[in-house]
Amino acid sequence: MIDGIVTPALRDIDYLAPAAPYPVIPSGLTVHQGSIYRYSIPTDEQPPLLIPDYIPDHNGNFIAPGYYQLALSDDREFLYLIESKELRAIVPVFKLEENKSEVRKLYASKKELTKDEKRARAKKKRKDKMQEIINKKYTVTGATPPQEYEHMEATIDYVKEGGYYLIKYEKGFIRAWGAFKR
Repeated sequence: MIDGIVTPALRDIDYLAPAAPYPVIPSGLTVHQGSIYRYSIPTDEQPPLLIPDYIPDHNGNFIAPGYYQLALSDDREFLYLIESKELRAIVPVFKLEENKSEVRKLYASKKELTKDEKRARAKKKRKDKMQEIINKKYTVTGATPPQEYEHMEATIDYVKEGGYYLIKYEKGFIRAWGAFKR
């Protein structure tokens, strides 16, 4: 440096020096590599339920109107009403129904299957293998791959004759009905 004149080589180093310790992305992770995306629960995992009115209970508490997720417990005895990943209510299931033909297809041995069912099972195997390859590619970026569509539906109705709320849950080939008094 002579008389306050900066040589071009030093000027380049000065321009690059601040960029090295401070990357463009402050955390060093791209959008789909953060823990929010890697470990989050898929939003379409459970069917959404719209509650249009306040539902009071005997203690003076209430369930506010809004959108909730309706989940079936693992033992299939209760329906969980979830809002923003917080449990708001537990409703007992009084009727559970599974589509027997779907269950049979799922758990049938190879001897019991017809030719069409064998072809469908082989096609599903190939599709699952391709999905596994796609999932591996998505894990590199940390993004969750799009899931295959599964029919989901949840409704709530007030039955005036009995004075109770009837909740219907349907996901895939499982249907459940729950009820609670007002």
